[in-house]
Amino acid sequence: PIRCEQPPQSNKICCSAGCKAADNILRQQLRSPRFAMSSSSDDSNSSSEDEEIIITDFPNSALQKLTQPDPRHRTSVGDSPADLQTLAHDAIRGDFGQVRRLATRQLVTSADAARRTVLMLVADAPETPVHTEKCILYLFELGANSKAADANGDTAAHLAARRDHLRLLTLLSFDAKWLRNDNGATPLMEAARTGSWKCAKHLLHLLRQAMFNECRQHGNSKRSRLLGLKNREGRTASDLARLSGHSELASYIEREMRLVVGKNGYISGLTAQVSGICGADAAAAEQLCSNFPLAFAGGGGSKGTAAAGRSGRLGEATASGDPRPLRPA
Repeated sequence: PIRCEQPPQSNKICCSAGCKAADNILRQQLRSPRFAMSSSSDDSNSSSEDEEIIITDFPNSALQKLTQPDPRHRTSVGDSPADLQTLAHDAIRGDFGQVRRLATRQLVTSADAARRTVLMLVADAPETPVHTEKCILYLFELGANSKAADANGDTAAHLAARRDHLRLLTLLSFDAKWLRNDNGATPLMEAARTGSWKCAKHLLHLLRQAMFNECRQHGNSKRSRLLGLKNREGRTASDLARLSGHSELASYIEREMRLVVGKNGYISGLTAQVSGICGADAAAAEQLCSNFPLAFAGGGGSKGTAAAGRSGRLGEATASGDPRPLRPA
């Protein structure tokens, strides 16, 4: 069945790969005599299927669960702060041999005086080599918690977003990317405030994917509510970007907020120019994530860490946020 092409008169643009090829196939089917005979029955079937889909607003309880930190994830100070700093330094350098030699489950789950785990210390690094990915995945296997928070309520996602550390952010679970810190800020707000373009785009484009925005159940509701979150001062991500002097990023976020994802995953309000930009972002993110494993059960059992797709694309525009094989959105 062809799902990724809108009617020619529609102003909606589908971001799925292969739209042009699907368009050609669809046009050939429309010209065939068999289509004319079956169109009426197909229309009735499709209309009945549409009637069966009931769209509901994303519930407040689910939003709270996704964004509110769990007090149990506040880490405790460990007994070996020096070893923790050494482990973080080795991971940042991408020295997997040293990381494997030094890392233990107890050390990986402990924290320094600022309540920062080794994962947070790596996240706070401005740049890391590609070999750091393997080190981070090994930390997950030993029980590193992507939802752990430091003394300020910041998670690894908050720290990575501030540094524009996309390599680490894409490896974190989806549900660790929307938690609030003590100021009520999400990682997207931190990326907007610091002008971290790569991380901001990654977070925005995740919400274009049906596997994360749950458009089949909630339409555009979940996506719009996450993008419209405010910190304790009542400011959204776009507000913070504009106040910090990142007006271009603020405009980009506002354009993203105006898009509407329908129940079938189609995006309305997306211009051809923006679609081309998204394609470029996808290619850049795919190159970054090219070394990610397609099967990884890390994150201490948490769901969803970034991986490149089976077919070489990243769903809508960036890495998915899932360590398991990515299914096209």
